[in-house]
Amino acid sequence: MKLRLGLVTLLALAGVGLSVKPAAAQSASSLYTFDSGVSDWAHNFGTGTGTLGNSGGALTITETSATPGTGAAWSDGFNTIKDTGAPFTSGCCGGLDLYGLSSISLDFGHNGSAPVNVQFFAQASSGSNYVVLNPGGTDIAASAATTTYTFPLTALASPDQSAYIRTIGVTIRDHTAQGNLTFTIDNVRSNGPGAVSRVIADHDGGAADFDGVICNFDCGAIGGGNGGQNNSGMSVVGGALQWTDLGGSAGAAVTWGNGTQNGGASFSARPVDLSNYQYAIIRMSATGSDSSVFVQYYVQTGSGFNFQAVNVGNLPTDGQLHDLYVPLSALTNMSFVDSNGINLGAHAGDAVIRVDSVIYSQVPEPASLMLLGLGIVGCGAVRRGRRVSGFV
Repeated sequence: MKLRLGLVTLLALAGVGLSVKPAAAQSASSLYTFDSGVSDWAHNFGTGTGTLGNSGGALTITETSATPGTGAAWSDGFNTIKDTGAPFTSGCCGGLDLYGLSSISLDFGHNGSAPVNVQFFAQASSGSNYVVLNPGGTDIAASAATTTYTFPLTALASPDQSAYIRTIGVTIRDHTAQGNLTFTIDNVRSNGPGAVSRVIADHDGGAADFDGVICNFDCGAIGGGNGGQNNSGMSVVGGALQWTDLGGSAGAAVTWGNGTQNGGASFSARPVDLSNYQYAIIRMSATGSDSSVFVQYYVQTGSGFNFQAVNVGNLPTDGQLHDLYVPLSALTNMSFVDSNGINLGAHAGDAVIRVDSVIYSQVPEPASLMLLGLGIVGCGAVRRGRRVSGFV
Protein backbone atom coordinates (compact mmCIF):
# COMPACT_ATOMS: atom_id res chain seq x y z
CA MET A 1 0.00 0.00 0.00
CA LYS A 2 1.33 3.42 -0.93
CA LEU A 3 0.97 5.64 2.11
CA ARG A 4 0.83 8.81 0.09
CA LEU A 5 -2.69 9.67 -0.94
CA GLY A 6 -3.82 10.01 -4.51
CA LEU A 7 -6.31 12.63 -5.59
CA VAL A 8 -8.86 13.06 -2.80
CA THR A 9 -12.06 12.49 -4.73
CA LEU A 10 -15.67 13.08 -3.84
CA LEU A 11 -17.82 13.06 -6.95
CA ALA A 12 -14.55 13.19 -8.88
CA LEU A 13 -13.37 16.38 -7.11
CA ALA A 14 -9.65 16.64 -6.45
CA GLY A 15 -7.37 18.60 -4.27
CA VAL A 16 -7.64 18.25 -0.46
CA GLY A 17 -4.64 16.43 1.00
CA LEU A 18 -5.53 14.48 4.15
CA SER A 19 -3.16 12.10 5.90
CA VAL A 20 -4.30 8.63 6.92
CA LYS A 21 -2.35 6.90 9.67
CA PRO A 22 -2.71 3.14 9.17
CA ALA A 23 -2.89 2.15 12.81
CA ALA A 24 -5.43 -0.52 13.62
CA ALA A 25 -8.02 -1.08 16.28
CA GLN A 26 -11.63 -2.17 16.63
CA SER A 27 -14.54 -1.28 18.85
CA ALA A 28 -14.38 -2.68 22.35
CA SER A 29 -17.59 -4.58 23.08
CA SER A 30 -19.43 -7.01 25.32
CA LEU A 31 -18.98 -10.59 24.15
CA TYR A 32 -20.91 -12.73 26.63
CA THR A 33 -23.36 -11.50 29.25
CA PHE A 34 -25.09 -14.87 29.74
CA ASP A 35 -28.49 -13.29 30.29
CA SER A 36 -29.90 -16.76 29.66
CA GLY A 37 -28.58 -20.17 28.67
CA VAL A 38 -24.96 -21.18 28.13
CA SER A 39 -24.42 -19.32 24.82
CA ASP A 40 -22.92 -22.36 23.07
CA TRP A 41 -20.13 -22.85 25.64
CA ALA A 42 -19.05 -26.48 26.05
CA HIS A 43 -16.28 -28.83 27.21
CA ASN A 44 -13.23 -28.35 24.98
CA PHE A 45 -10.52 -30.74 26.24
CA GLY A 46 -9.20 -32.39 29.38
CA THR A 47 -10.27 -35.38 31.46
CA GLY A 48 -12.33 -33.42 33.94
CA THR A 49 -16.11 -33.40 33.46
CA GLY A 50 -18.94 -31.10 34.43
CA THR A 51 -22.30 -29.67 33.51
CA LEU A 52 -22.95 -26.18 32.22
CA GLY A 53 -25.86 -24.10 33.44
CA ASN A 54 -27.01 -20.57 34.06
CA SER A 55 -27.56 -19.15 37.53
CA GLY A 56 -28.84 -15.62 37.95
CA GLY A 57 -27.62 -14.56 34.51
CA ALA A 58 -24.13 -16.06 34.70
CA LEU A 59 -22.55 -19.21 33.25
CA THR A 60 -21.88 -21.97 35.77
CA ILE A 61 -19.57 -24.97 35.41
CA THR A 62 -20.49 -27.60 37.98
CA GLU A 63 -17.74 -30.22 38.08
CA THR A 64 -18.68 -33.91 38.09
CA SER A 65 -15.22 -35.47 37.63
CA ALA A 66 -14.80 -39.09 38.75
CA THR A 67 -11.56 -38.01 40.39
CA PRO A 68 -12.87 -34.91 42.19
CA GLY A 69 -11.06 -31.72 41.33
CA THR A 70 -9.71 -32.88 37.96
CA GLY A 71 -9.34 -29.90 35.63
CA ALA A 72 -10.63 -29.35 32.10
CA ALA A 73 -10.98 -26.65 29.45
CA TRP A 74 -14.27 -24.95 28.60
CA SER A 75 -14.86 -22.59 25.71
CA ASP A 76 -17.40 -20.98 23.42
CA GLY A 77 -18.39 -22.58 20.12
CA PHE A 78 -16.12 -22.42 17.11
CA ASN A 79 -18.72 -20.44 15.18
CA THR A 80 -20.27 -18.49 18.07
CA ILE A 81 -18.61 -15.16 18.77
CA LYS A 82 -21.12 -13.24 20.91
CA ASP A 83 -24.35 -13.68 22.82
CA THR A 84 -25.32 -10.03 22.89
CA GLY A 85 -28.35 -10.19 20.61
CA ALA A 86 -29.13 -10.20 16.91
CA PRO A 87 -27.44 -10.57 14.55
CA PHE A 88 -25.05 -12.46 16.86
CA THR A 89 -26.69 -15.77 17.66
CA SER A 90 -25.65 -19.24 18.74
CA GLY A 91 -23.68 -20.96 15.98
CA CYS A 92 -22.90 -17.63 14.32
CA CYS A 93 -20.58 -16.25 12.79
CA GLY A 94 -17.19 -17.76 11.99
CA GLY A 95 -14.44 -15.90 13.80
CA LEU A 96 -14.26 -13.16 16.44
CA ASP A 97 -12.46 -10.02 15.21
CA LEU A 98 -10.31 -8.45 17.96
CA TYR A 99 -7.75 -6.85 15.65
CA GLY A 100 -5.99 -3.99 17.43
CA LEU A 101 -7.69 -4.40 20.80
CA SER A 102 -5.64 -4.74 23.96
CA SER A 103 -7.26 -7.30 26.25
CA ILE A 104 -10.17 -9.54 27.18
CA SER A 105 -11.70 -9.39 30.65
CA LEU A 106 -14.24 -11.54 32.45
CA ASP A 107 -15.83 -11.94 35.84
CA PHE A 108 -14.77 -15.22 37.45
CA GLY A 109 -15.37 -16.96 40.76
CA HIS A 110 -15.76 -20.36 42.43
CA ASN A 111 -17.08 -21.83 45.64
CA GLY A 112 -13.85 -23.46 46.80
CA SER A 113 -11.84 -22.80 49.95
CA ALA A 114 -8.55 -21.81 48.25
CA PRO A 115 -7.39 -20.24 44.96
CA VAL A 116 -7.56 -22.32 41.76
CA ASN A 117 -5.15 -21.73 38.90
CA VAL A 118 -6.83 -20.98 35.57
CA GLN A 119 -5.46 -20.23 32.12
CA PHE A 120 -7.36 -18.10 29.64
CA PHE A 121 -6.83 -19.13 26.02
CA ALA A 122 -7.83 -18.46 22.43
CA GLN A 123 -7.70 -20.61 19.33
CA ALA A 124 -6.78 -18.12 16.68
CA SER A 125 -6.49 -17.77 12.89
CA SER A 126 -8.13 -20.08 10.37
CA GLY A 127 -5.80 -22.83 11.66
CA SER A 128 -7.27 -22.55 15.20
CA ASN A 129 -3.81 -22.14 16.73
CA TYR A 130 -3.90 -22.60 20.52
CA VAL A 131 -2.62 -19.51 22.36
CA VAL A 132 -2.49 -19.05 26.16
CA LEU A 133 -3.11 -15.40 27.02
CA ASN A 134 -1.80 -15.67 30.61
CA PRO A 135 1.15 -18.10 30.61
CA GLY A 136 1.50 -19.68 34.03
CA GLY A 137 -2.15 -19.08 34.69
CA THR A 138 -3.94 -16.84 37.16
CA ASP A 139 -4.96 -17.85 40.69
CA ILE A 140 -8.70 -17.31 40.90
CA ALA A 141 -9.58 -16.32 44.43
CA ALA A 142 -11.87 -18.48 46.53
CA SER A 143 -15.15 -16.63 46.57
CA ALA A 144 -18.67 -17.39 45.52
CA ALA A 145 -18.81 -13.83 44.18
CA THR A 146 -17.07 -13.06 40.88
CA THR A 147 -13.99 -10.87 40.49
CA THR A 148 -12.96 -9.16 37.25
CA TYR A 149 -9.78 -10.50 35.66
CA THR A 150 -8.14 -8.98 32.58
CA PHE A 151 -5.86 -10.81 30.16
CA PRO A 152 -3.78 -8.92 27.56
CA LEU A 153 -3.85 -10.00 23.91
CA THR A 154 -0.09 -9.58 23.53
CA ALA A 155 0.39 -13.36 23.32
CA LEU A 156 -1.32 -13.37 19.93
CA ALA A 157 1.64 -13.56 17.59
CA SER A 158 0.21 -11.87 14.50
CA PRO A 159 -2.63 -9.68 13.24
CA ASP A 160 -3.96 -12.76 11.44
CA GLN A 161 -4.59 -14.37 14.83
CA SER A 162 -6.30 -11.42 16.49
CA ALA A 163 -8.47 -10.82 13.42
CA TYR A 164 -9.82 -14.35 13.37
CA ILE A 165 -10.35 -16.00 16.77
CA ARG A 166 -12.30 -19.23 16.44
CA THR A 167 -12.86 -19.78 20.17
CA ILE A 168 -12.03 -18.33 23.58
CA GLY A 169 -12.07 -20.26 26.82
CA VAL A 170 -10.66 -21.15 30.24
CA THR A 171 -8.52 -24.08 31.33
CA ILE A 172 -9.20 -24.93 34.97
CA ARG A 173 -6.15 -26.63 36.45
CA ASP A 174 -6.35 -29.65 38.76
CA HIS A 175 -7.48 -28.79 42.30
CA THR A 176 -7.93 -32.26 43.80
CA ALA A 177 -7.38 -31.03 47.36
CA GLN A 178 -10.66 -29.11 47.08
CA GLY A 179 -12.67 -31.69 45.14
CA ASN A 180 -15.32 -30.83 42.59
CA LEU A 181 -16.31 -27.16 42.57
CA THR A 182 -18.73 -24.84 40.85
CA PHE A 183 -17.19 -22.05 38.77
CA THR A 184 -19.02 -18.91 37.62
CA ILE A 185 -18.20 -16.87 34.50
CA ASP A 186 -19.90 -13.62 33.50
CA ASN A 187 -19.42 -10.42 31.49
CA VAL A 188 -16.76 -11.50 28.99
CA ARG A 189 -15.73 -8.41 27.01
CA SER A 190 -13.02 -7.01 24.77
CA ASN A 191 -11.14 -3.86 25.69
CA GLY A 192 -9.11 -1.25 23.86
CA PRO A 193 -8.68 2.44 23.18
CA GLY A 194 -10.88 2.59 20.08
CA ALA A 195 -10.30 2.52 16.38
CA VAL A 196 -8.16 4.77 14.22
CA SER A 197 -7.94 3.07 10.83
CA ARG A 198 -7.59 -0.35 9.28
CA VAL A 199 -6.24 -1.67 6.02
CA ILE A 200 -8.59 -4.23 4.49
CA ALA A 201 -6.65 -4.71 1.25
CA ASP A 202 -3.37 -3.35 -0.12
CA HIS A 203 -2.26 -5.99 -2.67
CA ASP A 204 1.37 -5.28 -1.80
CA GLY A 205 2.54 -8.86 -1.32
CA GLY A 206 3.34 -9.71 -4.93
CA ALA A 207 1.45 -11.16 -7.87
CA ALA A 208 -0.55 -13.58 -5.71
CA ASP A 209 -1.63 -11.01 -3.09
CA PHE A 210 -5.34 -10.86 -3.95
CA ASP A 211 -6.32 -10.21 -0.29
CA GLY A 212 -9.28 -12.52 -0.73
CA VAL A 213 -10.92 -10.50 -3.52
CA ILE A 214 -13.46 -12.15 -5.80
CA CYS A 215 -15.98 -10.99 -8.35
CA ASN A 216 -19.34 -10.87 -6.61
CA PHE A 217 -21.86 -10.33 -9.42
CA ASP A 218 -21.98 -9.25 -13.08
CA CYS A 219 -18.77 -11.23 -13.40
CA GLY A 220 -19.08 -11.50 -17.17
CA ALA A 221 -17.84 -7.92 -17.32
CA ILE A 222 -14.31 -8.97 -16.31
CA GLY A 223 -12.23 -9.53 -19.42
CA GLY A 224 -10.57 -12.95 -19.47
CA GLY A 225 -12.60 -14.17 -16.53
CA ASN A 226 -14.79 -17.26 -16.45
CA GLY A 227 -17.86 -15.45 -15.18
CA GLY A 228 -17.79 -17.10 -11.75
CA GLN A 229 -17.48 -15.80 -8.21
CA ASN A 230 -13.69 -15.95 -8.15
CA ASN A 231 -10.74 -13.79 -9.18
CA SER A 232 -10.28 -15.14 -12.70
CA GLY A 233 -9.40 -12.36 -15.12
CA MET A 234 -7.92 -10.27 -12.31
CA SER A 235 -4.23 -9.75 -11.61
CA VAL A 236 -2.04 -7.92 -9.13
CA VAL A 237 0.31 -5.54 -10.93
CA GLY A 238 2.59 -3.04 -9.24
CA GLY A 239 0.89 -3.45 -5.87
CA ALA A 240 -2.63 -2.90 -7.17
CA LEU A 241 -5.51 -5.16 -8.16
CA GLN A 242 -6.21 -4.81 -11.89
CA TRP A 243 -8.78 -6.02 -14.42
CA THR A 244 -10.32 -4.92 -17.70
CA ASP A 245 -13.98 -4.06 -17.21
CA LEU A 246 -15.70 -4.75 -20.52
CA GLY A 247 -17.85 -2.08 -22.11
CA GLY A 248 -21.36 -2.41 -23.43
CA SER A 249 -23.05 -3.85 -20.33
CA ALA A 250 -23.16 -3.58 -16.57
CA GLY A 251 -19.77 -3.20 -14.90
CA ALA A 252 -18.45 -5.81 -12.49
CA ALA A 253 -18.93 -5.84 -8.73
CA VAL A 254 -15.90 -7.06 -6.77
CA THR A 255 -15.72 -7.81 -3.07
CA TRP A 256 -13.08 -8.18 -0.39
CA GLY A 257 -14.33 -10.75 2.08
CA ASN A 258 -14.32 -10.25 5.80
CA GLY A 259 -11.03 -8.63 6.71
CA THR A 260 -8.90 -10.85 4.54
CA GLN A 261 -5.90 -8.54 4.76
CA ASN A 262 -5.47 -10.28 8.13
CA GLY A 263 -7.49 -13.42 7.63
CA GLY A 264 -5.22 -15.63 5.57
CA ALA A 265 -6.46 -14.26 2.21
CA SER A 266 -9.50 -16.50 2.46
CA PHE A 267 -13.19 -15.72 2.20
CA SER A 268 -13.74 -17.76 5.38
CA ALA A 269 -12.47 -15.06 7.80
CA ARG A 270 -15.84 -13.63 8.69
CA PRO A 271 -17.12 -11.28 9.95
CA VAL A 272 -14.94 -8.19 10.17
CA ASP A 273 -15.76 -5.44 12.67
CA LEU A 274 -15.80 -2.04 10.94
CA SER A 275 -18.12 -0.36 13.42
CA ASN A 276 -15.83 2.39 14.64
CA TYR A 277 -14.94 4.00 11.32
CA GLN A 278 -16.41 7.02 9.61
CA TYR A 279 -15.11 6.44 6.08
CA ALA A 280 -14.07 3.80 3.63
CA ILE A 281 -11.21 5.14 1.52
CA ILE A 282 -10.86 3.35 -1.80
CA ARG A 283 -7.75 4.25 -3.77
CA MET A 284 -8.40 3.38 -7.42
CA SER A 285 -8.02 4.49 -11.01
CA ALA A 286 -9.76 3.93 -14.32
CA THR A 287 -8.37 4.22 -17.85
CA GLY A 288 -10.63 4.08 -20.90
CA SER A 289 -12.41 5.87 -23.70
CA ASP A 290 -15.40 7.00 -21.63
CA SER A 291 -15.04 10.19 -19.66
CA SER A 292 -15.78 8.44 -16.37
CA VAL A 293 -17.01 5.25 -14.71
CA PHE A 294 -19.70 5.31 -12.04
CA VAL A 295 -18.65 3.73 -8.71
CA GLN A 296 -20.90 2.39 -5.99
CA TYR A 297 -19.57 1.18 -2.65
CA TYR A 298 -21.40 -1.64 -0.89
CA VAL A 299 -21.29 -3.88 2.16
CA GLN A 300 -23.11 -7.07 3.08
CA THR A 301 -23.83 -7.19 6.80
CA GLY A 302 -25.41 -9.46 9.36
CA SER A 303 -26.23 -13.14 9.22
CA GLY A 304 -28.62 -12.46 6.32
CA PHE A 305 -25.93 -10.82 4.15
CA ASN A 306 -27.96 -7.59 4.01
CA PHE A 307 -26.90 -5.54 0.98
CA GLN A 308 -26.33 -1.83 1.66
CA ALA A 309 -24.91 0.64 -0.83
CA VAL A 310 -23.50 4.15 -1.05
CA ASN A 311 -23.32 5.82 -4.46
CA VAL A 312 -19.85 7.36 -4.62
CA GLY A 313 -20.00 9.08 -8.02
CA ASN A 314 -18.16 9.24 -11.33
CA LEU A 315 -14.49 8.24 -11.31
CA PRO A 316 -12.68 9.99 -14.18
CA THR A 317 -10.92 7.64 -16.61
CA ASP A 318 -7.72 9.66 -16.45
CA GLY A 319 -5.47 6.81 -15.31
CA GLN A 320 -4.67 8.60 -12.05
CA LEU A 321 -5.23 7.12 -8.60
CA HIS A 322 -8.04 8.82 -6.71
CA ASP A 323 -8.88 8.38 -3.04
CA LEU A 324 -12.64 7.96 -2.88
CA TYR A 325 -13.94 8.92 0.56
CA VAL A 326 -17.14 7.01 1.29
CA PRO A 327 -19.18 8.14 4.34
CA LEU A 328 -20.44 5.22 6.40
CA SER A 329 -22.70 6.94 8.93
CA ALA A 330 -26.00 5.70 7.45
CA LEU A 331 -24.94 2.03 7.22
CA THR A 332 -26.10 -0.43 9.87
CA ASN A 333 -24.60 -3.58 11.45
CA MET A 334 -21.05 -2.47 10.62
CA SER A 335 -19.74 -4.60 13.50
CA PHE A 336 -20.74 -7.60 11.38
CA VAL A 337 -19.51 -7.05 7.81
CA ASP A 338 -19.43 -10.15 5.63
CA SER A 339 -17.99 -8.42 2.59
CA ASN A 340 -17.22 -4.96 1.29
CA GLY A 341 -16.64 -3.94 -2.28
CA ILE A 342 -17.23 -1.72 -5.28
CA ASN A 343 -19.85 -2.01 -8.00
CA LEU A 344 -19.23 -0.32 -11.36
CA GLY A 345 -21.91 1.20 -13.53
CA ALA A 346 -22.38 0.50 -17.22
CA HIS A 347 -19.93 2.14 -19.65
CA ALA A 348 -19.68 2.02 -23.43
CA GLY A 349 -15.99 1.22 -23.84
CA ASP A 350 -13.58 -1.09 -22.05
CA ALA A 351 -11.94 0.34 -18.93
CA VAL A 352 -8.82 -0.81 -17.11
CA ILE A 353 -9.57 -0.65 -13.38
CA ARG A 354 -6.85 -0.58 -10.72
CA VAL A 355 -7.53 -0.72 -6.97
CA ASP A 356 -4.50 0.14 -4.88
CA SER A 357 -6.01 -0.13 -1.40
CA VAL A 358 -9.17 -0.28 0.70
CA ILE A 359 -8.80 1.47 4.07
CA TYR A 360 -11.30 2.22 6.84
CA SER A 361 -10.63 5.35 8.86
CA GLN A 362 -11.89 7.78 11.48
CA VAL A 363 -10.59 10.71 9.42
CA PRO A 364 -12.61 13.77 10.45
CA GLU A 365 -14.85 15.35 7.89
CA PRO A 366 -13.44 18.83 7.20
CA ALA A 367 -15.82 21.30 5.63
CA SER A 368 -13.47 21.63 2.66
CA LEU A 369 -14.30 18.08 1.53
CA MET A 370 -17.87 19.12 0.59
CA LEU A 371 -19.86 15.96 0.04
CA LEU A 372 -21.86 17.62 -2.74
CA GLY A 373 -24.72 15.16 -2.69
CA LEU A 374 -22.63 12.04 -2.25
CA GLY A 375 -23.32 9.28 0.21
CA ILE A 376 -26.78 8.29 -1.04
CA VAL A 377 -27.58 5.11 0.85
CA GLY A 378 -30.02 2.52 -0.46
CA CYS A 379 -30.57 0.40 -3.50
CA GLY A 380 -28.40 2.64 -5.63
CA ALA A 381 -28.40 3.25 -9.33
CA VAL A 382 -26.32 0.20 -10.20
CA ARG A 383 -27.26 -2.38 -7.58
CA ARG A 384 -27.95 -5.64 -9.37
CA GLY A 385 -27.35 -8.58 -7.08
CA ARG A 386 -25.63 -9.93 -4.04
CA ARG A 387 -23.53 -12.83 -2.80
CA VAL A 388 -25.17 -14.99 -0.17
CA SER A 389 -23.10 -17.72 1.44
CA GLY A 390 -22.93 -19.77 4.63
CA PHE A 391 -20.42 -19.27 7.39
CA VAL A 392 -17.20 -21.25 7.59
